[in-house]
Amino acid sequence: MNIQVKDQYMQPRIERLGDFLGDKLFESTLWGHEYDLTHLNNALAERIKQGQFKRMVFYGMGCSSVVSDIVKGFFLTKNIPIHVDVVNDYDYKWFIDEGVLLRDDTLIFIVCYSGWSVEPCIFYDRMNELTGNKNLIVLSGGGKIAKQAVDDGNSMIQYKLRHADREYPLYHVQQFFSIFLDLFYKLGITSESYENDLRAAVDYLKNTFDDATRRRAFDIAKKLQNSRIVLLATARWYVQLLKQTTMFLNEIAMVPTHRNLLHEFSHTEVAAYSAPSEKQSLIVFLDSDDDEYTHQKVATMERLFADKSLYQNQNIEFVRIDIDQDDFFKKFYFTHFFMVEVAFYLGQMANVTGRDLISVAAKNPWWSKESISEHPSCVDIPGDLSDTIKQSIEIA
Repeated sequence: MNIQVKDQYMQPRIERLGDFLGDKLFESTLWGHEYDLTHLNNALAERIKQGQFKRMVFYGMGCSSVVSDIVKGFFLTKNIPIHVDVVNDYDYKWFIDEGVLLRDDTLIFIVCYSGWSVEPCIFYDRMNELTGNKNLIVLSGGGKIAKQAVDDGNSMIQYKLRHADREYPLYHVQQFFSIFLDLFYKLGITSESYENDLRAAVDYLKNTFDDATRRRAFDIAKKLQNSRIVLLATARWYVQLLKQTTMFLNEIAMVPTHRNLLHEFSHTEVAAYSAPSEKQSLIVFLDSDDDEYTHQKVATMERLFADKSLYQNQNIEFVRIDIDQDDFFKKFYFTHFFMVEVAFYLGQMANVTGRDLISVAAKNPWWSKESISEHPSCVDIPGDLSDTIKQSIEIA
């Protein structure tokens, strides 16, 4: 059951998300087999299975970087003995030592769902110049970078999503993560597929997401309406959860949102909330496993900002999200999907019509309106696009 905002036209992105909410969204975590290994180099696959790689470096932008962050956090949470780095700019020297990229035991993934993001293509070229791309795998839905990798004889793994949304890969973050889990198991990087954990989590979600849960999400969205939002968590969930939550609120609800580490925020940005003239909202994610100091700090912040008897708090809303489930998968997926529901209701309330900002700003022709019209499917993304589509981005 979804609570609808009455007498209001629903933006297409919100309408499509509304159709996906609930069981269909939950069950997509079980679709980790929707990818193709045809273009994975057999010799590289064998070296991976032999355990020759001790470090993995992921490069991605947007949703692809979100999935990379989740993988990093998951490996840390599960104490999987492989070091994971995430690079978010082709000027990689500011993220990782060049010597690490040159090591024979470093495996590099370039993750780019559209295959048309400019930055991953530049990183691909730079890695080719630096390492010859011998220890590199491109993971993509197709597009320019996938074609280049195949033409160069390098490894490429292709996403094959059955319900790929044409405009918002953000809807499929949980499936991308499940694909990684399945892939890592097949390649021997992890000793289990975690399929039983995923099924248990889906059952938990189906039993837990009732009308009362959705009403709570709606009520939180109502509190957040017409405000700027900051999301706060300790490092554990800042890495794994907050980037995608920020993207849902920015890209789907179209509400200005940013994120910060809880403890860093308390030393810096908190000062701007002294007595704001415009509405501001603080959402704090508190894990039951966070240490006592963190629990005390959140309690202090709640006393500071939730008390509406203080005139300085009239334009401040304080929301605490408790992450108190009994294992990683239930914690992660429940909180993620709960915030997707919040973004859905907030998007209905905001009712903002989108424009081609991401496509133009990122110079990615695949997400442009012209490309969406010409290529309505987001599976087997072509490696060549018409000059009209390319020019629409170049001119902008």
